[in-house]
Amino acid sequence: MCTDLAVFSDTDTVAETVAAIRLLCLPRGRARIFVPEGGRDIDRERALLGKAAGAGVHISLDALDPKGAGERAALQIAPNCQAVSVIRPEGVPLSLGVLERSLLKHTPVPVWFWNTTETEALRVVVAADPDAHDARRDSLNDNAIDQASDLAARAGGSVVVVNAWQLDGEYDMRHSPFLRIADGEIAAARRDIETARADWLGGMAARCRLRGVPVEAELREGPAEHVIPAMVDEKEASVLVVGTMKRRGFAAMVRPNTAVTLANGFRGSLGVMPARDVDAQTGGGRLSRIAAGTAFA
Repeated sequence: MCTDLAVFSDTDTVAETVAAIRLLCLPRGRARIFVPEGGRDIDRERALLGKAAGAGVHISLDALDPKGAGERAALQIAPNCQAVSVIRPEGVPLSLGVLERSLLKHTPVPVWFWNTTETEALRVVVAADPDAHDARRDSLNDNAIDQASDLAARAGGSVVVVNAWQLDGEYDMRHSPFLRIADGEIAAARRDIETARADWLGGMAARCRLRGVPVEAELREGPAEHVIPAMVDEKEASVLVVGTMKRRGFAAMVRPNTAVTLANGFRGSLGVMPARDVDAQTGGGRLSRIAAGTAFA
């Protein structure tokens, strides 16, 4: 199967690009890498990337006008691919510019913001969350779990599945001057939620095990935007995988996109997965055909 990898960068990200090619591309795939024209030795870089990536991956390098070309090319390539990857230098916090926000908003396939140079024994944290009000959530969770498991399997690593939970409205239940709920009832509601979430999380972990990947399940109380980065640090993970419902308009105002909140300032590699019913329109959902881009510094 082909693999298209588009890289846009005016910095030296050869090591990060090689790691992405090795872990996100199938053997004998095709990596199409775009760099800004001028200031780069294309022939030398092509030879270096081809030799370093190995595994039979075909490398092609193209030069682009850096003024907006990266964003346009990525958005044109993405609908015909099964994933998009944005490469950035290792250790540099992720900043969502025009390219990154456009990809998250418009691309119907997995988007990887990649800055990891490691290719072995990766620990991958995947955030999963049930939602009784949106049937697409099951598809989204399955896709995130499968992508994280496949990545960990390729790198000989492991997966940590985390769920952040809270009792909605608990503060008002305890402190509202108009309606007070007894502490015993609140405690019972908390136990019910925690038990149900633990059972559900066990099922998600079992899905990883079926794919032959070592897995841990972690249920933590608190806001996802706090719990998930803390879990990445605690587990010393190199990669975080999250899902996005790609809400727009009023729905996005009522329920902000957690993936975007987590992405800003994130220092590791981040994979953002859509629900498979969205992804299926272009045949996505597997790490086989990749379009990747690196934002200009």
